Amino acid sequence: MGLGHVDEAYIQAAEEKTLRKPFGTVLRRYGAMAACFAVLIVATTVFYTRSPVGPTPPGPVVALPDISQPPEFVSEEVTVDMKQVYFNDAIGSQEDIWYDPEVYTITSLTGQALTDYYQRDLTPLWLPDGLTPSKQNGRAEQVIAADGAIVSDMAVLDFYSGFQDDNLPELYKDTNAAKGLSLSVSRLGILPHWDYVLPEQERQATDIDGIAVTLGVSIRPCEPAGTVEVINAEWESGGLHFQLTAQQIERADVVKTIASIITGTADITIIN
Repeated sequence: MGLGHVDEAYIQAAEEKTLRKPFGTVLRRYGAMAACFAVLIVATTVFYTRSPVGPTPPGPVVALPDISQPPEFVSEEVTVDMKQVYFNDAIGSQEDIWYDPEVYTITSLTGQALTDYYQRDLTPLWLPDGLTPSKQNGRAEQVIAADGAIVSDMAVLDFYSGFQDDNLPELYKDTNAAKGLSLSVSRLGILPHWDYVLPEQERQATDIDGIAVTLGVSIRPCEPAGTVEVINAEWESGGLHFQLTAQQIERADVVKTIASIITGTADITIIN
């Protein structure tokens, strides 16, 4: 069971369209982030070029999975019963993974190279109203070791209610928090790690069109509003690993977004 809904007063405050700039907040892609951004994944800052403060990169990487045959989506209505959706109590994201730029080579993937690598369009077919895509969407970065092995291959797509000039999400004045979601995708499965209250074998998964999705919810303090709810979802489909992190988004809308990614259709019906 989850930690419960945020008080209605906070949700109503988040809906007010009075936005302000954050005070010197710096977001990291693999971030142990300050204040309300502690669990958001934002593709605006290169995580491997700063001083190492987090864990070292993982060990040897296995071969990339074969996704030469991308999943075939069938356009048909999909129904998800929220009574069958499980939210596990979560703690939040761990420290950064840091890659030394003197040891690793960074390669950007855009356009056809991006499509060829992931074998599909990564943009969700359905998104909550009021969210806009980041200008940084449509690109991914590979981190390559000296022996040519790809050790990281994460694409990040951000969708928020507004962005600043530096592409960081804008904050709502009354909640001091951003409203929106980030989608991270990897063939290798190296994605930001979330801690949960229960061990992996005891967490409940949600079946969405035959795919097991692990959903977690944490409550984060934000001044002056008090708290906001952050939802994290993880799943694997078609040889790709997905992670979606949402803040100040209704649970049903988060689930609907996930279902559109899994099924390849925007025709999703949510039963509450």
